[in-house]
Amino acid sequence: MTSLYFVTPAWQRFELTAICLEQRRRVIDELAGHGIEAQCVVIADDENLDTARALGFETVERDNEWLGRRFNDGMQHAGYHGADWIVPIGSDSWIDAAYFTPLPRATRTRTSGMYAPVELARLAELRVGRRGAGPYMLHRSLLEPIAFRPAIDEITRRVDSSTVRGIPGPIRWERRDLHPLQYIGFRLPPLITEYDRLWERWGVVERTDPWEQLATVYPIDLVERARQAMEAAA
Repeated sequence: MTSLYFVTPAWQRFELTAICLEQRRRVIDELAGHGIEAQCVVIADDENLDTARALGFETVERDNEWLGRRFNDGMQHAGYHGADWIVPIGSDSWIDAAYFTPLPRATRTRTSGMYAPVELARLAELRVGRRGAGPYMLHRSLLEPIAFRPAIDEITRRVDSSTVRGIPGPIRWERRDLHPLQYIGFRLPPLITEYDRLWERWGVVERTDPWEQLATVYPIDLVERARQAMEAAA
């Protein structure tokens, strides 16, 4: 079976992270039916590690000082545990399982041109240019020559860009654009990029009924739990 690892640093935001990790668990279970042996490694130093272990995920204990180092730690863990594909993705994100099937060729790096940031009362459908919004599907052949540590360790922002720059040789991109909500991110602090900034740069459609929209794609129970978590944090 093809092995795929999600790599997810986490810090605080415990309730929302638990919901996002639960959605990832369901994606992993769905991918098994397509012949993909998926796993998730969570990098943290707080109670998010307990949540990850309860879901059957692997963990790396690392402090929150540098986001680049935490992603590198997770990618290295995945590579050393035999991952064919490595997918860095945040602890505030959902991804449609259909994004991963069929798998790309090993010579391609998949990315999504569609991304939807979600706040309590609004949702923006974005179309992101250039290298897309991710999550990147990186084949191990790209990362193995650099010991699975492509990003600069001591950075807290723009880790995706640092990861791409750290991969030797050209990257051949493949866009996988199924629908506007295939890849979403919930906007709770701490944030690397604010909702308004994303909307101003990439926005196509803005909606004021985010939960109704999300329920057309994702399980209703998870949508309701996410709404409650966002309300509690407001």
